[in-house]
Amino acid sequence: MIKSNVSNVRWQLVVGACLFLTGCATGSGGQHAKASPLPFLNSYSMALQDYNAGKVMEARARILAMDVGRDDYKQAQTLLKNKVNPARIRLLRHYKAKGKKAEKNHKWSKAMVFYQQAAEFSAEPDIFLAYVSNMALKMRQERMDALLKQRRLEDNTWINWSRSYEPPRGVQASDVAFSRMRSSIESDIEDRTVRSYREARRYLKKDMAGVAYVEIESYLRLMPASEKGQRLMEDVRKAMPKGLLVRALNKNAPTKKVRRGVSAKEHSARKSDVLKLMKKGKWLQAKDAALLYRRYEGKGAEKLLKSVNIGLEKAAASLFARGSAAFRREHIDEAVKLWSQAAEMQPANSEYVDALRRATQLQERLHLLRSDLE
Repeated sequence: MIKSNVSNVRWQLVVGACLFLTGCATGSGGQHAKASPLPFLNSYSMALQDYNAGKVMEARARILAMDVGRDDYKQAQTLLKNKVNPARIRLLRHYKAKGKKAEKNHKWSKAMVFYQQAAEFSAEPDIFLAYVSNMALKMRQERMDALLKQRRLEDNTWINWSRSYEPPRGVQASDVAFSRMRSSIESDIEDRTVRSYREARRYLKKDMAGVAYVEIESYLRLMPASEKGQRLMEDVRKAMPKGLLVRALNKNAPTKKVRRGVSAKEHSARKSDVLKLMKKGKWLQAKDAALLYRRYEGKGAEKLLKSVNIGLEKAAASLFARGSAAFRREHIDEAVKLWSQAAEMQPANSEYVDALRRATQLQERLHLLRSDLE
């Protein structure tokens, strides 16, 4: 009977994997993975289908929810002991090790993902969810530090620029050229100030207090006497998560070198270059070239860039469709490759990005379980 079920599971793998990909299947997070409320679905064959589709915790939940009096109960218990539980432990250790490695290398965002996946296979997910929270705090701290450093540098530069347009000796104090340039800088600073306040409020509403602090500190640096700025700063400080610190500016920290000038190659952007790249289907390179062409005010640049964007969108959609077809044929590796290209072309397309994320997780889990499937 086991042999018969294994031979019939091939088509079930596609159905189960598609449910996993689209998010229609039951969640696979640790104790949160629940068996179907319909008892007849909690069978050996359904558990085996889940297991072969890489949904280990769903298979485990089905078996644990099975009626002891079922004919296939013993088969299911054998599957649980020999396949499901060992696979769960292997996946747990795998993601825990990857999380530790990422944490050691200070790759906080990756460590978050790995610890989250470890929590899905743990009997005590709260332990790993605490790691996830810790990594999230470290990531937020690093982001805040980097943004603060950059913003403080920029603001100080703007302030210094505002003091630069004073007529030198020998030029009239009301010189038109200096007055207009000073006025232009002051107008830019005013726009920057208004934008900083607006962004601080927006980030605060989105529960991103660290970034909101960067914006409101910038606002108060440019408008130190603002009462509304001080009130908003108080609100931001109250919303700051425990453990998120405002670092002092390290004046001795090295600054990044800014490339000066533009290479001759960059100056040579031509419409014909863009068209050649489009013809070859090199859409990302074509977009870069089109942007460069527009930067140097090439004739018809906006229309050309629009054509590139349309072609880029169509190419990404084609890749995604091909990836979907590959996925339905159970060619997971090919699907991941095609969806990676589609997501690279259209990184703002949540459908592409989410599909790639789910498929990549499924790919990794199936590779880890391949020895068991054989």
